[in-house]
Amino acid sequence: MAITKEFQRQCVEFSNSTEVKRWVIALSGGLDSMVTLELAHRFLPKAAIVAVHVNHNQQQSAEQWQQFCAQQCQQRDIEFHSFSISPKGSSEQLLRDARYQCFERFLVAGDCLLLGHHANDQAETILFRLVRGAGAKGLGAMPRHRIISNAHLLRPLLSISRPSLEQLAQHYAVHWIEDPSNQSLEYDRNYIRKQVLSPLIAHWPKACEQMAVSAQLIEQERALLNQYLAQDLRALVTDDRLDLLIWQSLEKSKAISLLRFWVCEQTASPVSKNALNRILNEVIDARVDSLGYCPVGDYHIRRFKQHLYILKAEQISQPWPVLSAQCHRYGLSQGVFELQIADAGITFKEGMYLQVRADGMTLIPVKRSRKKLVKLFQEHSVPPWLRDTWPLLMYDNEIVAVPGICICEGWLQVDKNKSLFWPHWQAL
Repeated sequence: MAITKEFQRQCVEFSNSTEVKRWVIALSGGLDSMVTLELAHRFLPKAAIVAVHVNHNQQQSAEQWQQFCAQQCQQRDIEFHSFSISPKGSSEQLLRDARYQCFERFLVAGDCLLLGHHANDQAETILFRLVRGAGAKGLGAMPRHRIISNAHLLRPLLSISRPSLEQLAQHYAVHWIEDPSNQSLEYDRNYIRKQVLSPLIAHWPKACEQMAVSAQLIEQERALLNQYLAQDLRALVTDDRLDLLIWQSLEKSKAISLLRFWVCEQTASPVSKNALNRILNEVIDARVDSLGYCPVGDYHIRRFKQHLYILKAEQISQPWPVLSAQCHRYGLSQGVFELQIADAGITFKEGMYLQVRADGMTLIPVKRSRKKLVKLFQEHSVPPWLRDTWPLLMYDNEIVAVPGICICEGWLQVDKNKSLFWPHWQAL
């Protein structure tokens, strides 16, 4: 049958390009996952197959579905694992996120997660994203392959229609479970499947397969565009920050495409139209000294002077460590403090410690007059969001150094007979 050849071709091509040590079947018990299990059992090395079931505990028969999946694996002598979760809600997105979190916890390097998504699923995704105003990335729908955690994800049946899966299941006497929630029109995908896609298929029987082809073509063209954008982006980005002066000199549509591409690549999150408008209006077009930002996924987009930054969302800062002469490097959630061996620097004294700035702090950098600490940060272009977590090296309530910026008057030494250190700070 054509479906078996397609499954074998996809898996062989993938394993030829990527070493697969273990094929992991995402097993729900539904038609597509059971067909995937059967094909894997017939055409992949049995010792390398394992199945994973996620029990969402959303249906009264959830435990029976789990038992069914376990029995089907036992009949085929396939290793079976299950996760039991209780998401705080029943939305499609919430359940999907919880399910994928289970997969990510289970997968290890060398794994390939096989999902049974088919052409009808792809068509539903295209229509769903189309009505939500998706661009090329969204209309490319589900990719056949992507990275998940430290492993791989593959959808070998993405070009096959659901009726073809049903025919194969009948041919091999494969049993499956029908989820009663699939009949509810309260779920967006069910509504699209029954009220939109079904009439299309009735008029154009090959509609799903053709829409899957369209999605693949869109994704190929988007990948080619991204190659060009990545090349052009090199002229705009230095040290993980985007030069707004160069960016603003570009033709508008190209500038917007580059901005969206850069943010997507750095955050691994889609950038909606609303998020893009917020970046443009509240960050880029804001006052130069504005502290405005836009959240994207787990990141914040911020501006300082003529550069745009993508920063990890605020995390709880670790307490400053107790310094000792035996340790010269300290890694923290907010950055790395290091005492680097130098020809000119400070002599470490027991009792030196780190602290953050307080209002009104002043200091005297070597060979300079007394100045406010905030002015020193401004001179050295330290972004405002880093100033409150930038450590000061202290001794007996006196500022010894501002790591990575200066040493204070009275502390700098030049002596080849002493072990001298230059305090350094790398903010994260």
